[in-house]
Amino acid sequence: MDPSPRELLERCRAGDALAIEALIAAHQARVFRLALTLLDDPAEADEAAQEAWLAALRSLDTYRGQAAFTTWLYAIVVNVCRMRRRRSRTWQRLQQAVAGALRLTDPPPAPEAAAIQNEARTALWRAVQQLGEKQRVPIVLRYYHGLSVAEIAHLLDLNEGTVHSRLSIARDRLRAALAHSAAPAWALDPEARGPV
Repeated sequence: MDPSPRELLERCRAGDALAIEALIAAHQARVFRLALTLLDDPAEADEAAQEAWLAALRSLDTYRGQAAFTTWLYAIVVNVCRMRRRRSRTWQRLQQAVAGALRLTDPPPAPEAAAIQNEARTALWRAVQQLGEKQRVPIVLRYYHGLSVAEIAHLLDLNEGTVHSRLSIARDRLRAALAHSAAPAWALDPEARGPV
C-alpha cells in the first residue's frame, strides 16, 4: 500500500531516499511542464526543474500544509524560473527567436484544418511569450496548468482581484496581438492549449 501524501512528506523530511524518489516521480512531469511553459526551452526547463527540486527539498521543513503541496512546489518553480529569466534575458530572447523561427518553418504534418489550428496555437503561444511577466505568469498558470484564481493568488502572493485584473489585461493584450495576426478568435478559447 502506498503511503499517503502526508506520510510521504514526513518520510522525505526524515531523509528517506525512497520517499524522496517517490515524491519527485509523482510531481516531476508537472514541475518540468511548468518550467517549460515559463522558459520555453527544454534544456533550460530541465535545469530549472532540478534547481527547483533542490530548493524544495532543502526547504521541505517550511511546508506547513496551509496550501496544497503542488501549489507550494509551483511557487518554488515560478521563483526559480523568474530568477533564471532575469539572469539570461538577452540569451533567452535569442533562443525564443530561433525556436519561433524553427516552429514556423516546420511543414504541417496533418491536413489543412490541423495546420490552421496549429498555426493559431503557435500565434497564441508567441503572443503569450510577448506579455510582460505580470500577465504572462498568471495566464500560463491559469490556462496551461489549470490552476484556479485562488491557487494563483496564493502562489504569487496576490489578492484574487489582482489576479483577475492581470488575467483580464492579458486576455485583452492577447486579443489585440492576435487581431494583428491571422489567428482566429477561437485561439483565445481556454480549451485551446499551447504547445506543451
